[in-house]
Amino acid sequence: MAFTTLILDAPAPPLLFEEVDRFLELGLAVTLNLYYFADKHSIRKHYGERLQYTEINGHDTQAFIDAVIREGGYSVFKTRLNIPIEGELIRAAVSPALATPLRAIAQAGAGINHIDRQEAERCGVTILNTPGSNAAAVAEYVVAQTLFLSRDLDHYNAETHSGRWSKGALAPGLECSELTLGVVGTGSIAQEVARKARALGIKVIATGSARFTEQVARSLGLERRQTLEQLLADADVVSIHVPLTPLTRGLFGVNEFTQMRQGSVLINTARGGIVDETQLATFMTAFPRHIKAVAIDTFALEKDRFSSPLAGIGNAQLTPHIAGNTLTAIRTASRQIVDKIHALSTDASAR
Repeated sequence: MAFTTLILDAPAPPLLFEEVDRFLELGLAVTLNLYYFADKHSIRKHYGERLQYTEINGHDTQAFIDAVIREGGYSVFKTRLNIPIEGELIRAAVSPALATPLRAIAQAGAGINHIDRQEAERCGVTILNTPGSNAAAVAEYVVAQTLFLSRDLDHYNAETHSGRWSKGALAPGLECSELTLGVVGTGSIAQEVARKARALGIKVIATGSARFTEQVARSLGLERRQTLEQLLADADVVSIHVPLTPLTRGLFGVNEFTQMRQGSVLINTARGGIVDETQLATFMTAFPRHIKAVAIDTFALEKDRFSSPLAGIGNAQLTPHIAGNTLTAIRTASRQIVDKIHALSTDASAR
């Protein structure tokens, strides 16, 4: 039985070429989805017949299913931009009627909440990902936004562009040694955020699961807060680093925004849905200076479906899920996921 990988999406060239070349070096058969690339002709010309090609809108579930069935299936779906892999698609892709039923879903990144994990497990489909591959990149984004927003630089930039010399219009900003950063979650990204922030002299406090004890906190150089409410009361900047689960969906709503310190900053690089965007937009409109600013990199609706009630709110920095989008992070995640796919294929052929 053939082992083939459908690359649903990949970084643009030249990083695309690095990824595909790695697949080919390892002897892996690849079908490249060209749907998300602007210059399809150049990619086809570069690889010629060494690859198979398709064009699938990954957000159109029925079209995706139809394409998989038409091609006789794929061993692996590989993605990096959180294309939804839902139960209906998984069930269709593992059909024994297909020449190549699905064996794995491979995410070049840490987050896998866009994958129906229960259905994947039920169907015997392995989920591969690359936790920690973008930790440094996301941490740098958090620290950058911490400094940028705590000093009101976006406000002063807009004022100056408008011809207004507004020095002194707002209260003076805090220096790093005066800031307290509250980290919600204690995984690899949260720990990297803490390391980088402490290097600048920023005090870091954190809250996490029951496993995040005082002893663990001390070993990481953090001050523990037992509850989210305690953390919000003490933090000048709050940065979210928890996965999206039924327990964390809507974790930040009007109650949490009210508990945040006057003039504080909120940063979310975790997953959309953890912050209730509608409640946040309403709160920031009604109380425009209670939260000084927010930096939101992940949304409930993204990519083709992007829409957010935060759009147009002046002190909301909105970015399109790019916190981990650095050259090194993309290259690392890409190489790690290709190597994991290769290991899976080797194990499959050995059976």
